[in-house]
Amino acid sequence: MSKGKEKVSSKQFRWLLPMHETMLRILAQEAHKGNKPSSTFKAGSFALVAKEITAQFGVECHPSYVENRMWTLRTMWSTIQTIRKKSGFGWDDDLKMITCDPKTYQEEVMAHRKHAEFLNKKIDMYDELAIVVGKDTATGGFSKSYVDLEHEPHNADESAEYVADNVEEDVVEKGKNTSRKRKHSVSNADESVLTDLSDQLKEIAVALKEINRDPVDYTTLYNEVMTMMADGYSEDMLATAFDHLCENEKTARGFLAKNARLRKMWLDSFLFSQL
Repeated sequence: MSKGKEKVSSKQFRWLLPMHETMLRILAQEAHKGNKPSSTFKAGSFALVAKEITAQFGVECHPSYVENRMWTLRTMWSTIQTIRKKSGFGWDDDLKMITCDPKTYQEEVMAHRKHAEFLNKKIDMYDELAIVVGKDTATGGFSKSYVDLEHEPHNADESAEYVADNVEEDVVEKGKNTSRKRKHSVSNADESVLTDLSDQLKEIAVALKEINRDPVDYTTLYNEVMTMMADGYSEDMLATAFDHLCENEKTARGFLAKNARLRKMWLDSFLFSQL
């Protein structure tokens, strides 16, 4: 280790705002270069961030610290998107800011104190965050943010389909020609989504009934929690979550009933609450 570098463990490592910004900037560039083949980055990208932070801030940063930091970024992104979807909140795309009136702000902060940092203030490096942990299409020198994709038509016929929903159609009903106004149109894709959602809810209900019959198997619970290391969570993080589940039987039963995606959403929310 070079002289002047302070050695700290992963638990002791404190991410300062300039470090956070450096990590986002470098990883966004790495995504543009094609070094984010899936939902995470190649090991070399984390090593590059660690090297730069060590050089800039004089504190030894290991690539594993950068990888562990990713769960904080994912939780931050998940929280931002959850707030944006709530009733009463707006979005200023120029300022990258979630907007709301004083009453809505007060109600949200009363319920979720830590959400205050995302309300009525510019979210720094939002675009970079979208590329690093959001649903992006960053490849080479081209990228689209989550917001771009969210508002982009799903197919070329979407605009025409919207117009068609608002014109009169001739409908043959019981041998008679009648005219009516189409108010809503549910596409086959929408019907498929609703069917899938209904099936998933039924599966969860059945699973809950089965799980509630017997005491919680904590060995199974431990194994299920630890399998999430494959999603990039550290053993220490998952051990904290497991301890919490052991102390809350209803929460533990709910965790076991959830599918992989819902478990991840719960874990991100729980870990964020521990910050």
